[in-house]
Amino acid sequence: MKNITLILFLILGLATGCSSDEDDKAGVNSSIVIDGINFKPNKATYSYEEASFETQKRVRFVINNEGKQEYLYIDISFPASQKNLTGEYSFGPGTADELLVMAEFYAPEKRYYIVGYSLKITDKGDSNFDFEFVSPEAYDGIKNVKVPFKGELHGKIVMEQTK
Repeated sequence: MKNITLILFLILGLATGCSSDEDDKAGVNSSIVIDGINFKPNKATYSYEEASFETQKRVRFVINNEGKQEYLYIDISFPASQKNLTGEYSFGPGTADELLVMAEFYAPEKRYYIVGYSLKITDKGDSNFDFEFVSPEAYDGIKNVKVPFKGELHGKIVMEQTK
């Protein structure tokens, strides 16, 4: 009877251990396809960065698929008086009191710059976000040509503490 109990505890421990690994992964759903690459992230974080001006805040989102070495970087800046990250961010140019965004995608031996009209971010609270690219365009940073881009991101992104 003791052996059966011990085996049940071991199985329960393994099941719990496996589920916690899944909890560490990003809860981000991506429909992004860039230059034929279906971007399916498994990790997503964001952090507040040092801004260029006192009246401004800056946040960096890092959304990636570590196994495939694919990384989407989204940098936003906005007025320090803004309460959350919801807004329509322009790809610029702009001033310190405007909502601005820069976005880049890296894959092995590839680099893409994402531009367009704007990026709509909805901060749904509890680190849940929606990202909608408005009239997006992407450019291959190595070949210097326009490439196809479409898609959105939705889900939970873990906040990292700044140093």
